[in-house]
Amino acid sequence: MIPEGEKISFDQLIELIDSSKVIFVGEAHDQIEHHHIELRILQGLLAKGKDLVVGMEMFPRSQQPVLDRWSQGGLTEREFRKETNWDMTWGIDYPLYKEILDEAKNRHLKVLGLNVERELVSTVAKNGIKGVSSDDRSKLPEMDLSNKEHRAYIRRIYSSHRGGTSKDFERFYEAQCLWDEGMADTLSEFLRSSESQDKTILVIAGNGHIVFDFGIPKRFYRRTPFPFKTIVMKEWTEEADPDLRFSPLSAPLADFLWVTRPNPPEQEKPRIGIFLKEKGGSQGLRIERVVPGGPAEKAGLLAGDQLIAVEGKEILEVTEIHDALSRKGWGKEISLTLIREGSKKEITVTLPSQKD
Repeated sequence: MIPEGEKISFDQLIELIDSSKVIFVGEAHDQIEHHHIELRILQGLLAKGKDLVVGMEMFPRSQQPVLDRWSQGGLTEREFRKETNWDMTWGIDYPLYKEILDEAKNRHLKVLGLNVERELVSTVAKNGIKGVSSDDRSKLPEMDLSNKEHRAYIRRIYSSHRGGTSKDFERFYEAQCLWDEGMADTLSEFLRSSESQDKTILVIAGNGHIVFDFGIPKRFYRRTPFPFKTIVMKEWTEEADPDLRFSPLSAPLADFLWVTRPNPPEQEKPRIGIFLKEKGGSQGLRIERVVPGGPAEKAGLLAGDQLIAVEGKEILEVTEIHDALSRKGWGKEISLTLIREGSKKEITVTLPSQKD
């Protein structure tokens, strides 16, 4: 199912977004074609003479000095990945973002880190806003929790992945809003600075932060009412995308919807739904976060577990587990060795089937 609308060419799209100060592009992080489209949009705007800044969800604002050194040509790719701690901070395959980051470096375009520190979001998700320390409370941006449609949208996502009490959902919702408000606050702060003069900002973020203007767009506009446009990319599926079936709103998903082909099957890689942190010289990798509803959670992995081996082979780097999952393949079982509260445990995780 595709919403009604007028089909336009790429050149028409560039013309229609040309006058906007901020252009939001929503992606599915693992979709190869989405990253190619982002690069096309960036290059199309540059061809129109725009002086671009690339705002990215993938980096927390604390990494801005590293991003500036990258844009100025002061870092190799290896140094950049190490200093941004890419595999831990973001965790999605770097090659998906390589072209757009290389373009920014080659053209000396500023890359603006938008995201909130993961630890702060995790604290709010665990304790709620009222439960954070006074030091953490001082780091919180102005937050609006009153949008009923947004609350319904997030509740649908929450319910599809996990159960829980209304109090659990409230903490989850506060964390989601912190994510959006933090990125909107960083964007608005930059727009109020002299550095943004005569600049066009191209924001790249996950679809959930862009659709229906719920996330970053409305929250940035509340602070700094500059003209903006939204582009959301959706993979074609036989069943209607849940966002297209979201009923409380009659508003369009975005100003522009770009429907894309699915990834080629041979380029898909299985994931188990964990975020890892290297231990800095000690054995293994620490599990920082477990994705709700994912294979890891279903198998019983917990945040704080220390992952020391996969299929009996010791691991020290995140890329080693990515490689092991790719070799094992879709729908197979993989054995993980971990340490939990001082005791060694063996846990078998069933990888998702490719259709999942």
